[in-house]
Amino acid sequence: MEKWTTAEMPKDLSNKLYIITGTSSGIGTVLAYELAKRGAQVIGANRNVEKAKKAIDKIQNENDDLSSLRILKLDVSSLNSVREFAKKIQEDKSIKQIDGLLLNAGIMALPERKLSVDGFEMQMATNVLGHHLLTSLLLSKIILANKPVILSTSSSASSVPKDPKLWDDLNAEKKYNPWEVYGVSKLAAIHFRDSLREIFKKEGQGNKIKVVSTHPGLTATPLFDDSAGVFGKVFRIVKGLFMMTPEQGALPSLRAVLDPKIDDGSFIGPKGLTGFSGYPEQIKVYNPKLSLDPKLRDKMWNYCNKTTGANWTL
Repeated sequence: MEKWTTAEMPKDLSNKLYIITGTSSGIGTVLAYELAKRGAQVIGANRNVEKAKKAIDKIQNENDDLSSLRILKLDVSSLNSVREFAKKIQEDKSIKQIDGLLLNAGIMALPERKLSVDGFEMQMATNVLGHHLLTSLLLSKIILANKPVILSTSSSASSVPKDPKLWDDLNAEKKYNPWEVYGVSKLAAIHFRDSLREIFKKEGQGNKIKVVSTHPGLTATPLFDDSAGVFGKVFRIVKGLFMMTPEQGALPSLRAVLDPKIDDGSFIGPKGLTGFSGYPEQIKVYNPKLSLDPKLRDKMWNYCNKTTGANWTL
């Protein structure tokens, strides 16, 4: 298959349920829309519920039936909000299983170091810690699905960090470099994938649950609006010129959760020469020296467990 597009998606997803974080703009909105209009139950988890509803209203067509889409409150940077959201999902008897958990929400390269309500650096809190805890709290309903998929969102920015010592300062207390911290949070998506696969393998669930990471490519979304430095300025300038649309940027994630040919442990992103654009394919991770380092992976996993209190008992 040379070009995987939405035409390859199943026409009827009415027997599936997906939870997506961050559907109030960009790729997340497209993910929710494309899955819901094919009948899947979709729960969009967002800090700003009204913004998420308006975002869907803007892209849906008059004849679309999106009655299976729900928008619920979740501030992924707040561990308490994550727990409250997960409790609602667990107590909702209409949710029998979770076929796909798409960890899509994220922020990028904040110019100044900011802290979450729990006292963690905001990029790590949003991109990593909240998703780590959320997955652990939803796992009991994920394993009830037939071949469920857990998706963590990485980036080509994972190639930015070069120093393994950054893993000794994951809260960026000693040094805060916006792009390094963002890059580490995107490397964490690969560490998360591999650590989770290891747990599932030990528990005999390795053939049942698929865990993958995706890279959306260079996509014109609000993610770049507040990013720092020269990179941020350049990206904002070319945003409407050379970047892919959110519809194109959503394809790696859609393929990851819907294409049975995608292997467990894959990294899916644009096949183009730079990795910035193109149709989604299984590709190699960026910065493999750090992203595939088992010692750094264990440091990240242990840090996330310690700070969130996540329990991975199946």
